[in-house]
Amino acid sequence: MIRAILLVMLSLSLACAGETAESAAALDQDTLEMVKAFVKMPTEDLPVGHIPKFLAVDPRALPAGLRQSFAAKRLELYTLKHVAEGKKKGGVRMPEENCSAPGEAEGQSLKVMRLAGFEEISDDEERFVKEKTNCTEHDLMCEFTLKVLLNKRSARRRLFLHMKDPLFALVGQYRETGRLRQTKFFGIGNPVCASRLK
Repeated sequence: MIRAILLVMLSLSLACAGETAESAAALDQDTLEMVKAFVKMPTEDLPVGHIPKFLAVDPRALPAGLRQSFAAKRLELYTLKHVAEGKKKGGVRMPEENCSAPGEAEGQSLKVMRLAGFEEISDDEERFVKEKTNCTEHDLMCEFTLKVLLNKRSARRRLFLHMKDPLFALVGQYRETGRLRQTKFFGIGNPVCASRLK
């Protein structure tokens, strides 16, 4: 799995370095077939050499029925890259005060978030993660995979964390025992934000 994440990271770097003009032109049949195959295929089985071409596709050029699954796979790839980059940083994170949180999830639907491997967490679970990591919500968005989706009509916030994020282990601990009792053991070995250490 780590090898797959590293291969995805390499491909994403290549995609960012050399965007193609695929988005400007209409999709050819081969590209359309590639997109259809990509959205059905498990991420670890994706052909690495085709990832940059997949990411360069303009969603507006796709048939309407394919756009949601394309958005989910694309979000998943960018999120896995973000997780892999975080693992290179180790357990102590030093978030910049004005860091820019990745914005790939902006405007996404709940279905896209779930298809991309995100799971909804509660406000209490987020509070638990913040306490254990000494990270602010903004830090969790910059350094980890926390996404906050706002419903403009109801002003309701929904929180999501990718299941491959190392912080998801804390969410699991909270779900199993955090509501009943919390022990110091759970704080050992968690990633932490250095700027918040005392």
